[in-house]
Amino acid sequence: MKTWKIVLLLLITLVVVSACGKEDKANENKKIKIPDTEDYQSLYVQGVNNEGVGTDSTRKIITDKKIIQSFIEKVNLMEVIVPKLEEDTENVKELHNQGNYIIALSKSTDLSGKTYKLYVLKDGTVFFQDPVKKEMTYMSAKKNTALYKEVKELLAIDF
Repeated sequence: MKTWKIVLLLLITLVVVSACGKEDKANENKKIKIPDTEDYQSLYVQGVNNEGVGTDSTRKIITDKKIIQSFIEKVNLMEVIVPKLEEDTENVKELHNQGNYIIALSKSTDLSGKTYKLYVLKDGTVFFQDPVKKEMTYMSAKKNTALYKEVKELLAIDF
């Protein structure tokens, strides 16, 4: 009888300990790795005007490899988290406001090839596409307004 109590106690302890371990791993930050960083031929920036509409004057394509690589170096391996659904939805709505940008890295100069997308918000939040799922899955763990300013300056965004 005593053996069963010890076995039962061990099983309960194992269940509790393993459940705690899973919870901790789910909340850990991870570093996003942009795939194929050397293969991108162009960088596409899309913003909106004061009416919330993307136009030719709020769009820019950059093909300078040095600028593209500098941009990638600034955001690659950033610590990210998986946002809560309501947080994700609210932030995506921000893309309709001036000063927030969709950025697509493309393996072709005309954006017809494979792309990798990011959203850069003026509060310093960066959203990243999951490299495998091709969905906007991750957001920066911390807001970084200094990075936002550096990206605007590097890409010479004036809209």
